Amino acid sequence: MKKITFLLLFFFASLNTFAQDITGDWKGLLKVPGAELNLVLHITKTENGLSATLDSVDQKAFGIPVTTTVFENSTLKFTVANLQIEYEGVLEKDQTITGTFKQMGQPLPLVLKR
Repeated sequence: MKKITFLLLFFFASLNTFAQDITGDWKGLLKVPGAELNLVLHITKTENGLSATLDSVDQKAFGIPVTTTVFENSTLKFTVANLQIEYEGVLEKDQTITGTFKQMGQPLPLVLKR
């Protein structure tokens, strides 16, 4: 009986470890030539998967619709098609997302934090 209880506890604990919740607000500082831009990515879960909007706070651009948002195998990818923005980053154990922001093909490092 003790073995079964231990196995069940281990099983449920491991489920919590592997279930990564990416939803919420993620903030980062994008360093572009001549400026630094504070960005905020708002990710929500919908019936069809993930949805997101992007804020460029310093440019006073809020609620920019994100075209696609995908989170698989600890990797977040999103695009904003009309602005030619792509991002790909990996969710780290310390709850930061380390990745590359591209706009019109120009790659820039971007770390996102809750």
